[in-house]
Amino acid sequence: GRHEVDIEGALFHADTVGTFLTAGGSKAYLYGYEPNYLTDELKCSWGNLMMLQMPNASGKLNQLSTYYSAGLIARDWMQPVDAVHEIYPVAVDPTDAPVTAYAVHRPDKQWALLAINKDPNCSARLAVRFRSSDGTLFEKFVGQVTVTQFSREQYQWHDDGENGRPTLSNPPAQVQRPASEYYQLPPYSISVLRGKVGK
Repeated sequence: GRHEVDIEGALFHADTVGTFLTAGGSKAYLYGYEPNYLTDELKCSWGNLMMLQMPNASGKLNQLSTYYSAGLIARDWMQPVDAVHEIYPVAVDPTDAPVTAYAVHRPDKQWALLAINKDPNCSARLAVRFRSSDGTLFEKFVGQVTVTQFSREQYQWHDDGENGRPTLSNPPAQVQRPASEYYQLPPYSISVLRGKVGK
């Protein structure tokens, strides 16, 4: 249905990959690499499990939300090298907005946090602290932090039956900024916070 090709498809994909790898999975695969068309199998709405939408008349492939979430995971959260990435569990304050997060220690010694804000209307403010395994040491991002975010500011879907298509389809926005106490997560967004950690 529509949620597969709208922004929710990207959020679901990122949350699924993060959950799978945190639970001990070693490799995550995506169903829907090949370009495809919209379908309405259950007669409720048009969508499909796909990253690229075949054109109806324009002759140009449409890059869908999952295309961007896959790139964000592979190039921003993970380091695109053939080397071990260490995945660590993350605890999110249950009083916060509906946010899930997943941490990776990359081969380049940077830490990266994949955070998904599932609230469609409200942004979330995320405080990030890294705790040692014995619980005695707390550290934060230090220096410059690379913040990469994908939300409705980059992607919007026009629901038009079999002619549905993205009306806005841009890559995630990326900025470098000084480390801070809190990081803003836009509504319905995927964010990767990446940098060095210290006291």
